[in-house]
Amino acid sequence: MEMVYTWLVLVSFAGGFLQAAIGFGYATIVMVFFPAFLPSMPVASTVCAVLSLLASAVMLFRHRKAARPKHVLWPILIYFVVMPFAVAWSAGAPKLILSVIFGLFLVLLGLYYLFRADKIRIPATPAAGMAAGLLSGVFGGLFAVSAPPAALYCLSTLDTKEEYIGTLQFFFFVTNTYAVGVRTFNGLVTSQVLLWSLAASGGLLLGLWLGQAVLYKHANLSRVKTWVFVFIACMGVWTVVSNFI
Repeated sequence: MEMVYTWLVLVSFAGGFLQAAIGFGYATIVMVFFPAFLPSMPVASTVCAVLSLLASAVMLFRHRKAARPKHVLWPILIYFVVMPFAVAWSAGAPKLILSVIFGLFLVLLGLYYLFRADKIRIPATPAAGMAAGLLSGVFGGLFAVSAPPAALYCLSTLDTKEEYIGTLQFFFFVTNTYAVGVRTFNGLVTSQVLLWSLAASGGLLLGLWLGQAVLYKHANLSRVKTWVFVFIACMGVWTVVSNFI
C-alpha cells in the first residue's frame, strides 16, 4: 500500500512539471500510470480529475492577470453541450478502432503544426472557438483527453505566452470543476479518493513549481509552441502503441 502513495507522488510530479512547462499534459501523463496501481479505471480517472482541478486552480491563480476568460467562452459552452453525448456514445463504440484513429489524428496534427505553424493562424472567431470546443468535448468524452484542441486554439489566437497559459488554465479550471462535480454526483469522489489525491498533491505542486522555474520562465512563445506540437505527436504515438502492448 505504501508503494501506491510513492507512485502517486512520483507520477504527479512528472505530470505537474509538464503542465507548468507547456500549459497542459498532467492528465495525459498520469493516466498512463494511475490505472496500473489504483483499483480501477473509474477510480484512477476520478483521482486524476481532482488533481487536474488542483493543478488548473494553482496555475490560473498564478497567471490570473493574463487570463482572457471571454476568449474561451465559446469553447467552454460547446464543450458542455457535446461532452455528455460523447460519453454516452462511447459506451457502445468500438474502443480499439476509435483509439487508434484518435492516436493517428494526434500524430498527424502535431507533425503538421510543428512544420507549418508559422504559416497557420486560426482566427479568433466564434466559429473557430466552437470548433475547438466541439473537438475538446468529443475527445474529452471519448478518451478523457480534451486538451489538444483547446491548447491549439489558444496558441493560435493569443499573442503572448502569459495569455496562452492563463487563458488555457481558465478553460481547464471550468471544465475540470464540471468533471469533478459530475463524478461527485455519481458517488465516485470517496474518502479514499480524496486521501490518494491529497498524497499525490505534494508531488503535483512540486512539479508545478519546478516546471515553472526551470522551463517556463526561460521559454518564449515560439519555443512553447514547439514543445506543445511535439508532445501532441508523442501523445498520438503512445495512444496507438498502448492498444497493442
